[in-house]
Amino acid sequence: MSLESFAAVNPSKPNGFENKGQDEILGGFSEAERADILHKQKVLSSLGYFIGKDFDMPILLNKPGAGWHWNFKENHIKIDPKDLLEKSLDYLRFVISHEGGHRRISRTDFIPEEVWQQPGFSFMMNAVEDPRDNNFVAEAYPKFREQMNVAYTLDTQFEEEAKSAAKTKLGTVPRFLQAGHEYIKQWFNEANGKPFVIDESLPEDVRAAVEKTLTAAQESWWRYPSKDEADKSEKLISQYAEASYRINLEKIWPEFKKLVDEDVKDQQTKKALDDMQKSQEPQEPGEGEVGEKGEPQQGNGIPQELKDKLTPEEAQELGEKMEAAQGEGGEPSTIDPASLSPELKKKIEEYVESLPQDVKDELEHRAKEAIRELEEEINKAIRAKIAEDKEGRPESPEQTTPAETPSKPSEHPADEPDVSGVRDTLESLLAPSPEAYDTVMREVLPLINRLENDLREIFVARQARAWDSGHKFGKKIDLKRRIQEKAKDVSAFESRAWQKREAPSEKDYAITLLVDLSGSMRGTKITETFKAVVVLAEVLNALSIKTEILGFNDRIHDFQDFGVRLTDASRREMGAMLEEVDSSRARYNDDGWALKEASARLARENAEEKFLIALSDGIPAESGAHSGAEFDLHKVVKEILETTDQKLVGLGIGSGTEHVSGYYPHSLADVPVKEMAEKLADLIRDVIANYEDF
Repeated sequence: MSLESFAAVNPSKPNGFENKGQDEILGGFSEAERADILHKQKVLSSLGYFIGKDFDMPILLNKPGAGWHWNFKENHIKIDPKDLLEKSLDYLRFVISHEGGHRRISRTDFIPEEVWQQPGFSFMMNAVEDPRDNNFVAEAYPKFREQMNVAYTLDTQFEEEAKSAAKTKLGTVPRFLQAGHEYIKQWFNEANGKPFVIDESLPEDVRAAVEKTLTAAQESWWRYPSKDEADKSEKLISQYAEASYRINLEKIWPEFKKLVDEDVKDQQTKKALDDMQKSQEPQEPGEGEVGEKGEPQQGNGIPQELKDKLTPEEAQELGEKMEAAQGEGGEPSTIDPASLSPELKKKIEEYVESLPQDVKDELEHRAKEAIRELEEEINKAIRAKIAEDKEGRPESPEQTTPAETPSKPSEHPADEPDVSGVRDTLESLLAPSPEAYDTVMREVLPLINRLENDLREIFVARQARAWDSGHKFGKKIDLKRRIQEKAKDVSAFESRAWQKREAPSEKDYAITLLVDLSGSMRGTKITETFKAVVVLAEVLNALSIKTEILGFNDRIHDFQDFGVRLTDASRREMGAMLEEVDSSRARYNDDGWALKEASARLARENAEEKFLIALSDGIPAESGAHSGAEFDLHKVVKEILETTDQKLVGLGIGSGTEHVSGYYPHSLADVPVKEMAEKLADLIRDVIANYEDF
């Protein structure tokens, strides 16, 4: 079924839902425009459903020019009909995928209301959530990376619009707004393989705050589930979202809040200046200047307490600013505190600080409200609208009802049209290319066949020998021998009638392959290692040996789980290894943490012989998320060997990897890169044939 035919299943109700107010929205467009909007709405909806994995989610028209968003509480996406007419299909495809991505991975219900409602906090969260969502969509559906670049090249206008709104509302561009947009710009640099280059024109305190927190922001926007993890568990989705939030709260917000506090102080100063302008009262003759006809002129509104502290030059500067702001009739414009000389601004701030507490509190309240109003407006312009306002988000985790909290997306609602065809269409469009895996498999096919035949011979020989008698302990008893022992009065304690399986069968093995995907693996190393992975994946699956294939850098990448058969889809996913070493996550290789995680997964398997094989070319380079004594590789290896029945083997990829022998008791170091596939095949052959030696 094509996307168009799926969209046409129920043309009387867009997206299969009643879109209240849609007729009113469409009323502002011509007949031809309405037809174009509805067609694109239906086609894009299919993509939104697919990315969000929720075919129950309404995808509705928003007011023209009001933008796009996913509403957390109501669980619907709204799309801008104006954009449907004016923007390219590449732009539209990415934006609907982005909003579907929010449905898939964005969660905020665990954030306390008192934290969320702090001025500037929701904008900071959105400024990092936007890149986090984009990273998920681009990784899960690589076809959309190009559309992402198109979208963000066009979306530079968002920043200018936000700055314009800020100047109108606040009289200045607040520091926190500049910092938030700088995070997004630096993420865009990273997404395009460019280095971070912080804008030199930023105010010094903004630039310093971004420099201090950019690594944390980067760490946060890479904290998202893989596509497989998102498919498996709502709990995992929430855990990743909470991990990102914790980084934002603990590592970014303290510095970001300093900027917000300075913005609040500026707004207090501005509100005080506004009050001075509004309080310009006529003065008695002799107190102020007198006009040509002798009538009193209006004063400049500067309180006497402040006047007394100003130099003549400062008084003149302030008077001129207020006069310019007053204009010719109508409401006075605002004075930007940043436009004042530093000395004058400081004296006004000191004057505000000297005011009675109730007056200061009132000024602070007005300042924060002004910032909140601006924040609400710019949150509607930034694409990552995980909550539009305090009414658009659950009030607190305790007050959230099941209807308000996104449930696990439905796979195929019974009352919806059959979408299996469109799923297939979209899967084929978005899935990674199978060419990488298939090309490599053809190259190493002789090795695959040879290793599979060798292992089959080992298993056949073992099955012929079956059970071995003569043991004091074992799995079962040799009744004939035990009867003979009883005739000789051999006690049960001294009996040697127990039998042991001489060697495990293929069913009794569980093997985990843990592959280093850090940046040092780029080039020939990952190419040759990938060949080795393909050999093992094909052989172990053909023999029905329990197999798990994982990659790691600063996170775990699932390529095949225990108990899941190798499919064309999983082969395609495995091809992502070749690209992962070029990602920003590849700056790290969290060996200790990754080994610990892989061991925990292997421990859950029911098998007599468990092997964990780690392939790495470097010394651990821990990320901030997985540093500390508990993840020290020496300590993790020791714990696994002492507390589990698992056998560890380390492979050092390439020359200069002799350190691998220092970590793993069983290891192969300095494995020539070009021999990786052969060496790993030899190792697996040895593991199966001589398991007792490990």
